[in-house]
Amino acid sequence: MYIACHLFLGLILGLAIAGRLGDRRLIGFCALGAVLPDLLDKPVGHLLLAGSLDSGRIFGHGLLFLALLLVAGIALERRRRSLALLAVAVGALSHQVLDAMWAMPVTWYFPLLGPYEPYEVADYFGNAILAEVSSLSEWIFLAASTGIALAACRGFCPDLSGVAATIVRVSVLLLGILVLASLFAWAAGFPESILMAGAGPEDYLVLAAVGAVGAIGAIGHREFLNTG
Repeated sequence: MYIACHLFLGLILGLAIAGRLGDRRLIGFCALGAVLPDLLDKPVGHLLLAGSLDSGRIFGHGLLFLALLLVAGIALERRRRSLALLAVAVGALSHQVLDAMWAMPVTWYFPLLGPYEPYEVADYFGNAILAEVSSLSEWIFLAASTGIALAACRGFCPDLSGVAATIVRVSVLLLGILVLASLFAWAAGFPESILMAGAGPEDYLVLAAVGAVGAIGAIGHREFLNTG
């Protein structure tokens, strides 16, 4: 999945955790974890190791990375009573789930099954940017993410509370439309559409699932976000 989808799901999971524990800071930490695997792996795999590995799914997309985050998170919680790193781990796990990393066992279980598998990707970043901007779902997820982030930070920017509330409400409607459109594209067997560049049938189901979870999460935590 693309970056805005990962960010959005991280925010929704962070919202659920923060709503239960009463700590808004966890929303940001969970969102950070949701995009962290790509922030680590894409530059390393497609830039530093472009001539050999050329893969954007390496260390940050493996279970070893999750295990290290969990160990560090548990240690931080015991010493400082901070759940920050554990929230990052939750976000990172959501990233790996959306990317269906079990379908790449060599990477997911690294180093148990041997070294990473090399790939050949022509102009990865150029193609990735084009795919991002041409996918309608990414714009919807980005708009919803902006609204949730502004609403969660209203204590720092109280003047933006009204704007944030409006964005969240509109985003919920757009997410509902995205869910229906994605299910239709899946049922119709569309190989690709404006909803998501390069999408396959399983991608439409993932879009529908993320959109539904997001809409339900935003509505269920509207009082925490103070959006109505």
